[in-house]
Amino acid sequence: MRTPYAPFFAKNESPPDVDRPDPNDLYEILYSSARMDYRRVKRRFFAKRTLLLVVTALSVVGTFSVIFYPTFMRSRISRMEEEISNYRSSILSLNTQIDTLSARRLEYEDRLQAYKNIIGKLKVEDDRIIDFDLTEEVARSTGGIDAIEAEYRNITRGSRGVRASALTFDLGTGDDLPVVYSILKRFDTRATVFLSNEMSSESYGSLFNGRNLAYLVKLNDLGCEFGNHTWSHYNLKRSLYETSKKNRVSFSFLSNDVLDELNITRELKMVEKQVFEKTGIVLSPLWRAPYGAIDDRILKTAAAAGYPNHIFWSANGIGPLDFYDYVTRRFVWRKETETGRPERVQNPYYFSSQEMLHRLKQWEEADPSGLNGAISIAHLGTSRKNDRMVLILPEYISHFTNRGYRFVTVTELLAE
Repeated sequence: MRTPYAPFFAKNESPPDVDRPDPNDLYEILYSSARMDYRRVKRRFFAKRTLLLVVTALSVVGTFSVIFYPTFMRSRISRMEEEISNYRSSILSLNTQIDTLSARRLEYEDRLQAYKNIIGKLKVEDDRIIDFDLTEEVARSTGGIDAIEAEYRNITRGSRGVRASALTFDLGTGDDLPVVYSILKRFDTRATVFLSNEMSSESYGSLFNGRNLAYLVKLNDLGCEFGNHTWSHYNLKRSLYETSKKNRVSFSFLSNDVLDELNITRELKMVEKQVFEKTGIVLSPLWRAPYGAIDDRILKTAAAAGYPNHIFWSANGIGPLDFYDYVTRRFVWRKETETGRPERVQNPYYFSSQEMLHRLKQWEEADPSGLNGAISIAHLGTSRKNDRMVLILPEYISHFTNRGYRFVTVTELLAE
């Protein structure tokens, strides 16, 4: 039996020859091997420690994120939402400003075009603006009125077979209202009064005078009737067709702007409204144009506004049945036919009160039908202050009453 460490060879064999290393070389080999093992172990140690540090760091970061990230992000998101909201508001504001600027640009372009149109209509002499042409405005206004369809009547006289006549008065300033009221009441006579404010203002004028309103109520109680004479007492025909701005501004009987359907309607409706509100009087569907200035367009527009009956006044060879109480000048200037020089002549339309009474009697005598169905015109207050025509009314009424005439309202005259 052999020992555990006995060499493994035959009993009678001798061990082989082996080259034994030098002890010094063996030591070097062992040292190198040990050194490599140490380095390997050291690298593994550092790798494990680094990995441990990384895992620890990631764990810390993860824990921090789990604890603090929601709070941090919530605040951050809130700030971002606020910034987005601010940006949105800024954008909306900018869009609004852009829209406003666009609207202003269009407005300025329209104004510029309007100014160009205005400049093109200016009449200039010696570097001075002397007038402004309103031809286009007149054409536009008349074109609109031409589209109106309305029936109207221009009445100058009632039936010639009826021995009755209508006394009519245009309000004017209203100064003669007390006198006319007392005369009509004394003779138990009814008349037709056409009402106007005589001014374009909405705060003063004939229809804002307390005394005038009181006497209109008294006349209404007498049985008189009331028609419309327009609010501003403009010459409607001239105010419709006048193309010179200079003339419109210069003459008070012309409107500053071109009249159209709306303006003419307003001229009538303002009187109707104010009279009813201040007196309770309802106007008859009768009207009279100031100065008698009418044409088809004017009459048609008034008819569309509710006034189909225009009441003119009667006339014959003597002239109109007009008291001419508004004529104040005895003399006028006119040019001589031959020399062209101005000369002072008697005004053919000026009459003293007695001359007028004589003329009215002549008018009845010259007319084949006399005063039958005739419509006269006078005024309740004019610029004439001396020898006023209203003072001949008592003799006028009594004279023709004695001749068998009755004085009635226009509506009654037309009914008969």
